[in-house]
Amino acid sequence: MSKKQTKLKINLKSQIKEGNLYDKIFKENAEAIFLPLIESRLGIKIKSFKPYKTKLQTTLEREMDFFYEVETTDGLSFLLHIEFQTDNEPDMVYRKAEYHGIALNLRKMEIKHFVIYLGTQKPTMRTQLLENEIYTGFDLIDIHAIDHTIMLQSQVPDFIILAILADYPPEKAESVLRLILQQLKTACRNNSELSKFIKQLVILSRLRKIEDLTIKITEEMPITYNVETDYLYKKGIEKGIEKGKIEVICNARHEGMAIEVIAHIVNLPVERVRQVLDNMKIK
Repeated sequence: MSKKQTKLKINLKSQIKEGNLYDKIFKENAEAIFLPLIESRLGIKIKSFKPYKTKLQTTLEREMDFFYEVETTDGLSFLLHIEFQTDNEPDMVYRKAEYHGIALNLRKMEIKHFVIYLGTQKPTMRTQLLENEIYTGFDLIDIHAIDHTIMLQSQVPDFIILAILADYPPEKAESVLRLILQQLKTACRNNSELSKFIKQLVILSRLRKIEDLTIKITEEMPITYNVETDYLYKKGIEKGIEKGKIEVICNARHEGMAIEVIAHIVNLPVERVRQVLDNMKIK
């Protein structure tokens, strides 16, 4: 091999390292390539076109090969996305779907997608999504249109507090709030959980602009958790820990007292105190 040939080979390798050589070729000749191909396939005549930015800045950064805004002689306008593919990529249809969603969100225009396959093997990649893979919209659940009594019949605190956002006349807001708080007292397992959901209720009430009313009613009502009605409390009694000690353990822990200190106060092993707290779902 001559020195001239050797130099040529090295230069070509250097060019390939700089980027995908195929992309470079087609980017240089994009207009001449896609115009006749797309016009032929769609049966249209393109009047004008302009490149649109190909790097879509979203939470997912995707770079399209060729992305054009096209206007036809018939007055139609749409976005045209073309990719040149040398590999028989099985997931191409999903990649295209991702591009479609991002571009549609940005431009709110019809998009036509093409893949121009350059590989030597017969292409077997899927070109269409299955029926159950196609996004056609979503079901809308309007919390404000749901009868608030549905939430109030629940025993799940997370669901009960949604009643504050549900359907009821504005003049009944106070009575609904009181019902929510009563139901929370029944459904919550301990003071800590009750306190958590009351705080969430106050926050949600801001959406109805009744935060002040919620705070007022919360402060007026005796929001205390009756430990004696809890089956876990009764379970503790059955295990031989007297009522007074369980109350002391629960109250002391709610005040932030260390488990070791509580164990010393009630004269029980640390593990026994931990067991009581676990049973009562108190951390």
